[in-house]
Amino acid sequence: MEHLPNEVKVIILDECDYTDCICFRATSSKNYDVGTYVLTKTRTFDFRLYRSHIGMQSLENEKTTKNGSHFNPTKMINFMDLLPGLRKLVLADLPCIFTMSDMIKLGKSLPNLQKCVIIESEERKWMGKDVLMGLTYFKSLEKLKVVNWEPSHVTRRGCASRNETIPASTLRNLINFTIICNKETVSKVLQYLLENEIYLTKCVKAKFNVRLSSPDIPHLIMKFIECHPHIQEIAFNGFLFTTQEQVQAFYGHLLALPQLERVQLENCSVIERIEQALQKTFLDALRRRGIRFTNLVKSLRHG
Repeated sequence: MEHLPNEVKVIILDECDYTDCICFRATSSKNYDVGTYVLTKTRTFDFRLYRSHIGMQSLENEKTTKNGSHFNPTKMINFMDLLPGLRKLVLADLPCIFTMSDMIKLGKSLPNLQKCVIIESEERKWMGKDVLMGLTYFKSLEKLKVVNWEPSHVTRRGCASRNETIPASTLRNLINFTIICNKETVSKVLQYLLENEIYLTKCVKAKFNVRLSSPDIPHLIMKFIECHPHIQEIAFNGFLFTTQEQVQAFYGHLLALPQLERVQLENCSVIERIEQALQKTFLDALRRRGIRFTNLVKSLRHG
């Protein structure tokens, strides 16, 4: 390998994972330059690989605690300087509390990032208070996916209490927005958008997945649709409607979207019985317009 031309090494490393490039950089000064060049072409980075790869352990500030291995977020942020061409970033399972300040620094180090996926799990809570406010500094961000985020109630001395939010400036620049959550996060986000008249004017794809539906969801989602007539693809998962009239109004709002190309309904149900004539009318309207679809709202009652 040492005697191969740099051009051949680049071709080989292009087929490897970026963590392998990092290990390759450590073998010699010549290979360091080759590995660094390949890293500059990296377009996707998943922190779960960063954290689990043995070759990355030297970048971590290891501490033995009852919660496991921790690391210094500054080291990860500095590492991002090696990836100036990064377009997609996955933040998940961070072994530390990631603060708003950390997110701001990360955004400044990734000026070309277009897509960010943020995943929190029940087992590992790593998102600090107001951490998503740091997304304001991701100037090229167009696609955002947030999973299992639960907004905290923030109280600061001399200020009125409030719920954590996603920055309005970030939301206005999105063309693709996905939120998959527990509890009432979807409801809180929709309420925040409507109350503050924040319109996702560039957004053409939206997905809302709620694992515990709340009573105000149907009303809020229909208001969201009214305010975003440019939506082309929209998906819902886990929504619960109370009456057939709500479902009929929901179907009507979807059909009122002039640019709609695809609608996806998964695990959406209604407590009352739903007439087959309503389902057929909705399906016929979708087919006439050539709108792709998956499933319908299903009744929890039979007969």
